[in-house]
Amino acid sequence: MKVVISDTNIFIDLLNVDLLDTFLKLPLEVHTTDFIIYELREEQVEVITEKINDKKITLNEANEEEYTEILEQMKERESLSLDDHSVYYYAKKLSATILTGDRAFRNFAEEKHIEVRGILWVLDEIITNELLNKTEMVSKLTCLMETNKRLPSDECERRLEKWKSKK
Repeated sequence: MKVVISDTNIFIDLLNVDLLDTFLKLPLEVHTTDFIIYELREEQVEVITEKINDKKITLNEANEEEYTEILEQMKERESLSLDDHSVYYYAKKLSATILTGDRAFRNFAEEKHIEVRGILWVLDEIITNELLNKTEMVSKLTCLMETNKRLPSDECERRLEKWKSKK
């Protein structure tokens, strides 16, 4: 099973369009870090914590040694947050794919030869695994485009056209 480790923005996008439960049905082992949880709003933390308690998301909590290693690693790219570095640290440790919508973080991880995917990949996987039909996904992506203005509009439009077609 593919191991993925999620950044904050992926959880926020999934929660905003009510796709977290659908995402967690994918054949993925989903991880995150305690630092990511701290970035979420209280109501989001409640939902994610419930999924952690239900063993649908694995929470990686840095011990003192790991925290020190993450801080040391931050010297390499100080413009990235502690949260980003925690995700990167555990991605390396777990040989996991990073899920993020943050371009600077994506670029850093790719430079380090870590596989990176974003929310559009997640939506594609939901379709590929037939967890939602294309009509439902058109609605979800349209809503997501309204709440997340950082999405690549050309990629979103390409998907909308593809999912709207009868082919």
